[in-house]
Amino acid sequence: MFWKRLIIAIIFIPLLILSIWKGTIIFLGVVCFVVLTGLFEFFQAIEKGGNPFVREALFLGGLYPVLIYLKGEEIIPLFLLIIIFFIFLRQLLKFDPRNSFKSISLSLGGIIYIPFLFSFIILLREIPDWGTKLVITLFFVTWMGDSGAYFIGTKWGKHKSFSRLSPYKSFEGFIGGVFTATIAMIISRGWLPFSLISALFMGIMMGVMGEMGDLFSSMIKREVGIKDFGNILPGHGGILDRFDSLLFTTPLFYYFVKCYLVI
Repeated sequence: MFWKRLIIAIIFIPLLILSIWKGTIIFLGVVCFVVLTGLFEFFQAIEKGGNPFVREALFLGGLYPVLIYLKGEEIIPLFLLIIIFFIFLRQLLKFDPRNSFKSISLSLGGIIYIPFLFSFIILLREIPDWGTKLVITLFFVTWMGDSGAYFIGTKWGKHKSFSRLSPYKSFEGFIGGVFTATIAMIISRGWLPFSLISALFMGIMMGVMGEMGDLFSSMIKREVGIKDFGNILPGHGGILDRFDSLLFTTPLFYYFVKCYLVI
C-alpha cells in the first residue's frame, strides 16, 4: 500500500504542480475533472446505499467551476437558482412521493459538497501575483496534514477517536495531522508573506478542517457501506478519497488569504 501511494504521488504531484503553474484553461480542466469525477463517485456511492438522486445534477454541478473561471459572479446566483428549480421540477415530474425529499436533499447536497466548495480554488489561483504559490501551499499544507495523520496514526495510534465514523481514526493521528499541517504552513513562510502567528493559527485551523473533511467523507462511506469512493488512484482510492480534506480547507484558506492580504 505504501509503495502504491508513493508511486502515484511521484507521478501525480508534478503534473498537478505543472497545471497550477500554467493556470488558465489547463488548471480549469484539472478542476473540472476533479469536480466531475468527485460528483460521479459521490452519486455512485449514495446509489449503492439505496438512495435516490437526480442524475442530471452531476452534469449541472460540473458547470459551476466554469462559471467561476469566466468570472460570472453576477450570474452564479441565477445558475444556482436554475439548478434548485430543475431538481425540484425533475423530482415533481416523477409523480412519485416516495423518497422525494431524500432525492432532492442528496442532489443539492452533492452540488454544494463538491463543485461549490472546491471551486474556491479557482478564485485562489486568480489572486494577482500570489495565486500560484497560494494554491501550491494549499495542497502542500492539506496533504502534509493528511500524511501526518495517516503515518502517525498507523504507527502510534492507540486511542480510538470517532470510531462510529471510522474504525481506524485515533487521537494520536488527529494530533499528528494538525501538527504536520502547522509545520507545513510555517515552512510556507519561505515563499508567502505570513507572520509566524498567522502561520501558526492558519496551520492549526487547516489541520483541524482537513481532519473534519476526511471524517465527513468517512461518515458517508460508513453509511453506504463502502471502503473507498473509487479506485482511480491505486493506493489512494478515488478522487474524493484524495481530495476530501481539500473540500474543507480550500474555502477556509481562500477567505483567510483574502482578509490577510487585503485583496
